[in-house]
Amino acid sequence: MTDSYELIREITIQAKPEIVFSYLTEQGKMKEWFGEVVEADAKPGGIFRVAKKDETADCRGQYVEVVPYEKVVFNWGGIEGLEPGESTVEIILKPKGNNGTQLTLRHYNVRLKSAADSFGQGWKEHALPLLKIVSEGGTPDGLCFESGHECGTG
Repeated sequence: MTDSYELIREITIQAKPEIVFSYLTEQGKMKEWFGEVVEADAKPGGIFRVAKKDETADCRGQYVEVVPYEKVVFNWGGIEGLEPGESTVEIILKPKGNNGTQLTLRHYNVRLKSAADSFGQGWKEHALPLLKIVSEGGTPDGLCFESGHECGTG
């Protein structure tokens, strides 16, 4: 039996779940923080792709489950030695206070420890903070998947 790794990351965002959800499911909004190249069809079986224009990182999968304003699940792979769609990312959004969101990200079925370590760092230090900035109305100083820069997620 092959071991697999799982990681959980949490962040509080001062924006309503509807706003945060839009940055996880709408292609144009995903381009504001996630990647130079984004393909997103947020429905079960729809494409999920985030990449750098220079093709040094190209993450591919499919949306598995989409519950408006509450939950987004997609496959993740094609980077860090994983096959496209090999692992799974589940994001749960819960209202917090009047205008906040508690986001819990669970990334699981990661076959390689090196990939789990990289993804864990990337979600915590890069991707989720960028999502927080755009959801709260700010402008990030870069993208997670940006040519010439390391995100830590691939």
